[in-house]
Order: sequence, then C-alpha cells, then structure tokens
Amino acid sequence: MRRGWREGHERQKGGVKQAGRAGLALLLMLSAGALMGCDRAPAQEERVEQLLPSVRSETVRLAEDESRYQLPGVVRARERAAPAFLHGGVLRDRHVVHGQRVERGEPLAILHNPALAPALAAAEARVRELDANLSRLGRDVERARLLRERNLSAEEELDRLRAEREALAQAREQALAQRDEARAQHDELVLRAPFAAEVTDLKVEPGDFVTAGQPIVQLAGIAEREVAIRVPASLAARLESGQQVSVVPAFGAQRFPGRVAHIGRAGEAMAPVIVVIDATPAPALGEAVRVQLMLNGPSVMQVPLMAVVDPAGSAPYVLALTQDDTVRRVPVTPGRLNGGWVSVSAEALGPDDRVVTAGQGRLEDGMRVRVLP
Repeated sequence: MRRGWREGHERQKGGVKQAGRAGLALLLMLSAGALMGCDRAPAQEERVEQLLPSVRSETVRLAEDESRYQLPGVVRARERAAPAFLHGGVLRDRHVVHGQRVERGEPLAILHNPALAPALAAAEARVRELDANLSRLGRDVERARLLRERNLSAEEELDRLRAEREALAQAREQALAQRDEARAQHDELVLRAPFAAEVTDLKVEPGDFVTAGQPIVQLAGIAEREVAIRVPASLAARLESGQQVSVVPAFGAQRFPGRVAHIGRAGEAMAPVIVVIDATPAPALGEAVRVQLMLNGPSVMQVPLMAVVDPAGSAPYVLALTQDDTVRRVPVTPGRLNGGWVSVSAEALGPDDRVVTAGQGRLEDGMRVRVLP
C-alpha cells in the first residue's frame, strides 16, 4: 500500500513538471511572436513608402513681370542739316561730292550774286572817305585851338569845327556798321559746314539758280547716331528719359546699347521717342533696326514650364502638393515664358506652394506621393 502511494505521488510530481515545461514553452513562443510583430511594422511601412509614386517638385515663386517690346526704326544722324544761302543767285562752284566727309567750317559751295560784291566795295570806300575827312577835320580843330590860344580866331569857329568833327565821327560809325553788314553778306556767298558731317545728298548742281533758303546739300553728323520710333501713348507714359534699351539690326544678331533721349507728347495717339545709340562703331546710316524696350510690371506667380500639364491645350493645369504630400489638381492660365519659368494665374495657387515638375503622368487628384529630394 505504501508502495502504491509513493508511485502515485511520483506520477503527480511528473505531471506538474510537464505542465510547467509546457507553460514556459508557450510563454517563450508568445514573446517571440511579439518581437517578430514589432520587427515587421517598420518593414511594412517601408514597403508602403516604396509603393508610393515618386515625384520631384519646385516652389512657386513671385517675380516682376518683365514685358519686352520690339519697335522698328531707321538709324539716322543725331546732327542733321540742309545748309542754304541767305541770298539768291547762281551756284558757281560746289566743292563736295556725295558721301564725302567734311569738317566744321569747310567750304561746301560758292554762290555768285552780282549785287553783293559792289555793295561791299561801296561800303569800304565810304569808310575810307570818312576816315580821310575825319583826319582833315582833326587837323583843322587843332589849328583853330592854337589860334584861339593866341587870341587870333573867334571861339565860335573852334566850336563849329569841333561839332563838325563829332558829326563826322558818328557818320563813320554808321559807315563801319554798313561795311560789316555788306562784308557778312558777301561772306555768305561761301556755304560752310556747320559741324563735322558726311554729305548724304546733293540738291543743286553748279550753274543752277537758287533762291534764298533753298537747300544745297544734305549733311549728317558723324558724332552720334539715333533712332526715331513711335510708341502707343500708354507705353510712352511708362518710359523714362535715360532708360537703357537695346538696338538690334533687322538683318543681324549684334546688339548695340542705347538710351531713351526724348519722349514726345501724343495724347491718345502714338508718341515719338528718340533713342540714342551709345556704341562705337554704330550701325550705318539708313540701316533698319529694332529697338527693344524692357518694362517692369506688377509681380506675377511663376512655375517651371515642366510643371504645367498640357500648356498649349484648352485646360492646362498643375499638380500642387499639400502638407502631407497629397496631389491636388489646380487649373492655371499660362502667361509669358522667361528663362524656363512661365507666369501663371490661378485662384487656388499661391507663392511658396509646391508643384510637381516630374512624374505627373501616373498621378491622379487626391493621390499621395513620395517627394524626392
């Protein structure tokens, strides 16, 4: 009987040991499962990140709207003249030819007027006559003064001679003025260049009769070049004197610096504007050019051209990103392109918003994406 109780007791102890081992094994399995679950969550999240579409983005920026205008014109000399004679007559000689360069004061042509040379000769003779009479009266006055000092002549005689000498001196002054006028008119028979220039046209041939004020030659100064353009009144109001511009030949790629020198008034019509070319050498006279004006306007939003989907279509748009990198479709109206950036207007887009610039092809509105650095 004691042996039976001992055997039962031994069997009971063995069952407890087996139950403890099973519980310990179960606890170890639960702990391992929990550890495996903790390790699996980041891996799953990483796999989810890898499944999101990858895109690149740029930030919307504000920039000044720069408008460019090109206006046609023709290069001309800033100094221009059409010299003419003050008197009529026959063109006797012409000393220049077409295209010749002349310096200031160089004779251009000579006029023959038979009335001016005799008038000068008569004026000079009148001055010489008065000089001789004045010299004679001077001697008479000195002789009368000596006689009066010796009380050999009357005081009235001396006064008469002095008055006659004074009147003759006044007449001489008038004769000198007439002689200078006749000489100046005679000098006008020689037409001279008013400044250093190039002869661009010949108006009269030697032997032709010309009237007073009739142009003889056409001169263009060689110092500076300019271009005359006409701009709308609204555009002229935005120009400033001294503003820098560019002058480009119509059949060339070279650019010449220029500046606005004069802005005319036009009311509601076209306003004349003069642009001076600040370059040496400058374009040739008569060359057709384009004047490029750059005017700054109000600030506009700009996005990269790559961000605009279907920019030439009927419904262009951009894909903007929210804070959690979710795509939202924003319709835009594209404007002027400048250096890879295009100005846009959109109600639901503002500065500092992000827009997708690469990877738009497989995106839809509301889709979440992964933004590459």
